[in-house]
Amino acid sequence: MTIFQVTTATSEEAQAAVAAGVTLLFAAGRAEGTPLPIAELSAVVATADDRAEVVAAAGDLASDDLANLAATDVAALVVAVPTGDAGAALLSRVGRSLATRVKLIAAFSPDAGPDFDLLPVAAIAGFSGVWLSASERTGALTEAVELADIARFVAAARRVRLTVGLSGGLRVVDVGTLLPLRPDYLSFRAAVSEDEDPARPLDPARIRAVAAAFAIHAVRPTPEA
Repeated sequence: MTIFQVTTATSEEAQAAVAAGVTLLFAAGRAEGTPLPIAELSAVVATADDRAEVVAAAGDLASDDLANLAATDVAALVVAVPTGDAGAALLSRVGRSLATRVKLIAAFSPDAGPDFDLLPVAAIAGFSGVWLSASERTGALTEAVELADIARFVAAARRVRLTVGLSGGLRVVDVGTLLPLRPDYLSFRAAVSEDEDPARPLDPARIRAVAAAFAIHAVRPTPEA
């Protein structure tokens, strides 16, 4: 089953999301993909308590700083990974230092096209999952990447036993498009914010609208993998 995830920047937003029934939070700063300060991240985790899991943006922090984030009891850290050799080196380095302490998720930008070659590297390095994540402000994932390539990314992650998430400018209408691909979660920010502006506070009514779309499309038959 695909889980509905919401990005939260504060403990107040975490409270609003959880109150609206969200069970998976992505804790990240207002500047897209940046990590929250330790105190704010700890407050988000405390607010979620046992009602929701929290995964946290790790940005490009050094290993010691990543360890401090992991110590806040987040369920996972999301690490932005470049393409090519630099990405492979980062996966190896972070995996060696943290994979036994916290779940790690490798986030790939679609700007240069999904780097399929790095998915098995992530698995070998000890990462538990991957994201394909477009920028909220520069265009939706479904506009930046062909649907066939998104499907290939999901399938490739599955083959190496990684969980897979999709994010970046997703709208309510994207739920019906992406659920048949069976990602583990779809992550939203703009679509659940006031005026669909990711810099504005979360809008509980919009959160409920996306949740309703999940419920509607989840009962429809999906293709066999």
